[in-house]
Amino acid sequence: MKYAEAQNAFRALKPRHQPRANLILSRLLSLLVLALELRWDLNRKKVRQLLDSTSLDAIVLLGSPNITYVTGIRDPTGVMILTKECGDYLLTPVLDYNRLASQAPKDVIVRAYIRREGEMTVGLGAVPQSDLVPKGLDDAVRDLLSSCQAKKVGADLSWASYSVNSLASAIGLQDVSKDISKVRSVKDDWEVEAISASIAAAEQAFREALQALEGSPSEAEVEAAFHSSLMRQGAWGEAFPTIVAFYDHTALPHHTPTTVRLQHPGPVLIDFGANMGGYVSDTTRTLWHGGGGAEFRKLIELVVEAQGAAIDVIGPGVEARDPRHGLKEGPDEGGP
Repeated sequence: MKYAEAQNAFRALKPRHQPRANLILSRLLSLLVLALELRWDLNRKKVRQLLDSTSLDAIVLLGSPNITYVTGIRDPTGVMILTKECGDYLLTPVLDYNRLASQAPKDVIVRAYIRREGEMTVGLGAVPQSDLVPKGLDDAVRDLLSSCQAKKVGADLSWASYSVNSLASAIGLQDVSKDISKVRSVKDDWEVEAISASIAAAEQAFREALQALEGSPSEAEVEAAFHSSLMRQGAWGEAFPTIVAFYDHTALPHHTPTTVRLQHPGPVLIDFGANMGGYVSDTTRTLWHGGGGAEFRKLIELVVEAQGAAIDVIGPGVEARDPRHGLKEGPDEGGP
């Protein structure tokens, strides 16, 4: 049974004791996460194909999301280099070596470089000498590219820092950011499953956060309930800092949860997402908590109507902007 099918089956259950049912559901979903077949090796194979299609000798990955995309490493640091002749390397700071080496695919060679003075002592004790590069990142990249005879080199320069831009200019890196984005934009079936798992985990965590609304919680306490649920389900964490807002805070675009408590009826906004194996979701829900709120509910109904009209427009070949253009016509009265 695929993850999405199993999650829908669990959702169809109508338990008598909701809190206990939520706990059971969270644990079942966490087991399903373990059953997901995450094929980052296929992603790396697709990116490596750019070596031939763009006639490159090597590709330097600077963006941590791109490194995760091809390795499955959580929160990677440093840079990754895919070479035509020497295989694939991950250059990471000394202090992160053990963490990344334990997560890296077996055919990826991990090397540790010295980021600042004082790290050499740590490196000598924590990193095998064969994996220690007693130099900074720039020199480590140069030496590796030289040893692999990589003369024509591409990189995802859209992620480049100022220091990396200097290196890029010095060795003539070719920007292949758009090529990598194009590769990543086409999802395999297993990636769709991972995205579905992210959505399912976020939805379950949202349901548990709603239960936390009872008892006059603070915004921060509701956010904590959401995060706790994600971690119980086996998520890597939140897709981004979760927004929980009460009352007039709901009008603020990127509000940070505070100690403000839900002590009387009013609007509640929760903007949330989950990170499952590097694949994320993003959902926003606005609701009225407590009595009253007739005018608010009317506005919600208008938005739901417009949303339905936009969904009806979506289909194969439809440009992403087309559903939005349909929204401008909107409901006849008081459109969103």
